[in-house]
Amino acid sequence: MAAWHCNIQPDDTVAVWGCGPVGQFTIRSAMLLGAGKVIAIDNAETAGYRLKMAADAGAITVDNRGEQSVYDRLQELTGGIGPDVCIDAVGMEAHGSNAMESVYDTVKTSLMLESERPAVVRQAILCCRKAGTVSIPGCMADSPIKFQWAR
Repeated sequence: MAAWHCNIQPDDTVAVWGCGPVGQFTIRSAMLLGAGKVIAIDNAETAGYRLKMAADAGAITVDNRGEQSVYDRLQELTGGIGPDVCIDAVGMEAHGSNAMESVYDTVKTSLMLESERPAVVRQAILCCRKAGTVSIPGCMADSPIKFQWAR
């Protein structure tokens, strides 16, 4: 449903954050809907087997704990414009890919200013091309009111 609601076109590049069960289904759905390129993003340190499953299905994989930032890697893979569709299939408790982002979210949750860690939502919005589509199929326990934009 996350992929279907995005109106994926044959030449679209679709980036999917999270390669768990929801992400795997989303990756394959995007392919079945005719996406030109599907990029799977996850943490290879704890989910390397999930990235391998995504690669075996035909997705390009990106380790979000790698030396190169996800934003830079997606820019490289899309000729500098960003993915047409970005889908957050991580769900709750996504941890940031950089230290400052993690500290920021940890402080906000400790002070009861947010109950989520919206690192992936922030990253998906930042990475998506202008006038692209961001889909968030997961359950957010609380809507993050404020985003800290950092590049």
